[in-house]
Amino acid sequence: MLVVRRSLWIALAAFVLFLVGCPGPTFVVQQYGGPQRAPETIGTLRVNGNEPVRLLMLDHQDAAAPIVEDGRLHIELLPGRHDLIVGDARAPGVRHLPVAFQAEAGRFYRVVFVQEAGGEPHVYEVSREKDTLTRDVTLPPDSGIERVPPGRQPKPAPPGEDAGAPHEPSSPVSEADAG
Repeated sequence: MLVVRRSLWIALAAFVLFLVGCPGPTFVVQQYGGPQRAPETIGTLRVNGNEPVRLLMLDHQDAAAPIVEDGRLHIELLPGRHDLIVGDARAPGVRHLPVAFQAEAGRFYRVVFVQEAGGEPHVYEVSREKDTLTRDVTLPPDSGIERVPPGRQPKPAPPGEDAGAPHEPSSPVSEADAG
């Protein structure tokens, strides 16, 4: 009986170690229309579930989706410029500046919050196999877009003259006029 119990514990321990060593699921999303393309013809944006980066918008489209902590998301992109808005799971109420990058065919990318840049997101090219950062590929901001510092709301519009409700008459109507 002791031998059977010991064998069960060893088998259970081996199974747990096997599960711990297995990476979580990778979800692949095709961001472009049409048939699937060969990996060497597209770029891939990687989002790791165990990191605080949460993709909210990609090229002005809602891209927010929950991801399991041990999983990752691969978004297949056509080569070219892509605009991102991301959130930080550690600080959900903080707004971050939009970022952009130029995707190249056959390359992998990941968004990282850079402390030296005030905690703002940057896009890095990463190695496909080990996911190590190789180079910052974040494009400079467009000069026509006002950038709001992180964590701050934009200034409200200056107060203007109130035009009133859209369906209200511009002058009061007396009961005699209305009747």
